[in-house]
Amino acid sequence: MDNTKTPNPSSGIDPDSDDVYSVEVVRPVGTSHPEYPSIVYSLNYGYVNGITTEDGEPQGAFIVGLETPVEHFTGHKIAIIHRNNPCEEKWVIAPDNTPYNKQQIEEMVYFVEQFYESSVEMLNEEMWDAYDQDENKLGYQVPRSMAKSLDDGVYHIAVVIYTRREDGCVLTTQRSRNKTYPLKWEVTGGSILAGETPAQGACRELKEETGIDVDEQSLFLMYHYRDDERHCIYYAFRAEITVDTAVHLQLGETMDSQFLHEGEFVKLIESDRFVPSEQGRFTLFKERILNSLFRN
Repeated sequence: MDNTKTPNPSSGIDPDSDDVYSVEVVRPVGTSHPEYPSIVYSLNYGYVNGITTEDGEPQGAFIVGLETPVEHFTGHKIAIIHRNNPCEEKWVIAPDNTPYNKQQIEEMVYFVEQFYESSVEMLNEEMWDAYDQDENKLGYQVPRSMAKSLDDGVYHIAVVIYTRREDGCVLTTQRSRNKTYPLKWEVTGGSILAGETPAQGACRELKEETGIDVDEQSLFLMYHYRDDERHCIYYAFRAEITVDTAVHLQLGETMDSQFLHEGEFVKLIESDRFVPSEQGRFTLFKERILNSLFRN
């Protein structure tokens, strides 16, 4: 079967990769379904070039990670939506280095899938090492989609990176409209991958989300915290950058960024405009964090 792969200059991905497909968009963001005008598309939807279903119909696909209408896009196939009535599949295509979990995909396609009996199958899912409460590896890995259903006594490790510029300002970024807690502000963070150390994971997350490259040896640990309710062990680091360090936002992850002085930073992080999970940990370690960021 022919599989046309047209490079997309803005995607920055290799069109010869096995999981990369080109999509011609027929229902851009903001348009209505042709038969059901009340359904307005919050994702670009189209047909995969050169791919047909078993019924000979063009393969439909949702594009995640883009917030504006596009005519075509080339990206990675990261999930399949299985519909039961009628029995059919829709693909989910995403930009390079844009990780999503099952819950996020379900939330993004709900505007259409609420009318179907459907389920989401994740492909090539991000894997984490499983740990006990003392951070001993348990000898197996868990997929990202299982983050909210880990067994008692099982944990994964996440990192938070507070990036301080040499003029004393701290970086915050605004989440994409298509993510949970849309448009809220946060500091960089995420879960470490299987085989990574917390410092390695912190450097990777910072690079992926902001384009900022730091050496793991330069990171300073601000707090270390085990959250039994979330089955997560957190490492919060401070990273140092120069005033001329450029921030390159990750497509589909972050929409905007700003560097804030102490007063502005505290006001934002304690407001309803900030992601609540890190907001809670900030409250626990407020003096330690502020001393490290602004008084060190």
